[in-house]
Amino acid sequence: MLWGGCTIDAGAQERSRIPQDEQDQRSFAAFLAMVQDEVQPPPADAVDSNTSDGIEAAQPLDAANTLPQPVQAAPVAEEPLKLADVVASLYRAYPDIQRARQLRPLAGGELLSAYGAYDTKFHAHSLSEPTGFYENYRSGLGLARQTWWGGYLSAGYRIGRGFYQPWYKERQTDDAGELKISAAQPLLQGRAIDPQRVAVFQASLQQQAAEPQFQQAILSISSDAIGVYWEWVAAGAVLKAQQELLDLAVKRGKQFEVGVEAGKFATVNLVLNQQLIAERSALRLKAQQKFQATAFKLSLYLRNESGQPLVPAESWLPTRFPVIEQQTEFDFNADLAAALGRRPEPQILQYEMRQVQWDRRLAHNELLPRFDFVTEASQDMGEPATKSDDKGDFELMIGFQSEVPIQRRKARGKIQSTSAKIIQINEKLRLVRDKIATDLQISQNQLMLAQQIVEQSELSLRAALDTLARYQKGFEKGYIDLIYLNLLETKANETEIKLVEAQRDWFTALGALQIALGLDPLDQAVVVSSLPASEMPGPGNLPEVEEVDDQEIERAFQPPAAD
Repeated sequence: MLWGGCTIDAGAQERSRIPQDEQDQRSFAAFLAMVQDEVQPPPADAVDSNTSDGIEAAQPLDAANTLPQPVQAAPVAEEPLKLADVVASLYRAYPDIQRARQLRPLAGGELLSAYGAYDTKFHAHSLSEPTGFYENYRSGLGLARQTWWGGYLSAGYRIGRGFYQPWYKERQTDDAGELKISAAQPLLQGRAIDPQRVAVFQASLQQQAAEPQFQQAILSISSDAIGVYWEWVAAGAVLKAQQELLDLAVKRGKQFEVGVEAGKFATVNLVLNQQLIAERSALRLKAQQKFQATAFKLSLYLRNESGQPLVPAESWLPTRFPVIEQQTEFDFNADLAAALGRRPEPQILQYEMRQVQWDRRLAHNELLPRFDFVTEASQDMGEPATKSDDKGDFELMIGFQSEVPIQRRKARGKIQSTSAKIIQINEKLRLVRDKIATDLQISQNQLMLAQQIVEQSELSLRAALDTLARYQKGFEKGYIDLIYLNLLETKANETEIKLVEAQRDWFTALGALQIALGLDPLDQAVVVSSLPASEMPGPGNLPEVEEVDDQEIERAFQPPAAD
């Protein structure tokens, strides 16, 4: 990293001993160069433990050893984890997605059940009265089913033998039994529509609504997963930035140890630097804590082949964000029309409205009187059961049946309630469309401004690094003290983190825009994952700062000449 030199905590009261004359300044700079050559920075995942005054060096947390593991830890992998991997895993194994996937077979079962009202029914009976004056035996079997247009058909055979009460003579048949067929057909109420057909139509609509309901689950859950993924990437980058800042203090501590032994630095500088190490170690631990928390959260969406949560390993972390593509101006009206056509929420409400409309249509039909045409034909066979032979002729019955409730409150109340429901759904549909338009406006605005924030953050980081490099030269020559240099290092680190957060916000806004447009999250994730890594400066990718000669540094730090 380019951030070199020595730093002291800003709250320290002691100032470093700065050489005053030119000769001391030259020797001071030469000594710093010598120490920098002799002392090498420690590894990125460790802090030097050879510190004085009992201040322990910071050590990285090991999630596998120090934290409980309710989910499976990810194996070490060389390839970075891409957004498409997370979304594909979500499609395959996320429980809510699997639950939503069952909506279609569930609705299919309900539709099959609704068609059960039209099943052909087989019925049979065998009844005996073996004691008493009238001993008789009756048996029968037949088939019956309801027709699609609200009617009813039945056909069967029965036989009755023995002695019957005079008022039950219709139960008696000739010796070979009786064949009978009957039918009923509504002419007013129940003809155009009936509860059984409404149940079929509504179940069919529910089956059609299963697809947008599944899409709604995909969009909602993918939106959360995309946000968590970019939060995880950003948390890893922030952790790396905090590690870089900590490495500066550790490296400076080694320089101070050599300098104190050589009598070039005051002992208080070493103590202050140890305080700085402890503070930056705490910041690094906080960054690691957040990084591990986001990894655990990401494991809800990233799952193994058996569907168990999988904690992504740190080695899966992408080194940099993908490249940010420049966005042109949006055509809001065209995008809104496309979004309204793709988004599942309006479709779900439209299916719901059609279901209520069927209920209302049925209620209007129930205002009509019940007026049914009925017919029945029967023929006895075999030897006559009685001397009068009153059952041998073909019998035919034709007629009408009617029924109507006088107040008709059931139908009128159903019409009133369904009309109110339709108004409610219309208002909800209008609100949903307004929300889609608002979501689209917000996401487009966020994306456009996030792009400008990224650009400004990049300029700010480059300027901060250039400023820091100049002040490091000034520190080597004794123009500034360690406290001021420490402030500049901290400021540059904060600027670096702000650029990371700006990139995270841009990709989060991009995901929100894609969700607002109703685009397939997996297709969009594949496109984003195929983008090359960004060359933007950041943790692990800090640019080389242009070398500044000593004369320019001296002119920059010299006070202005008196008039």
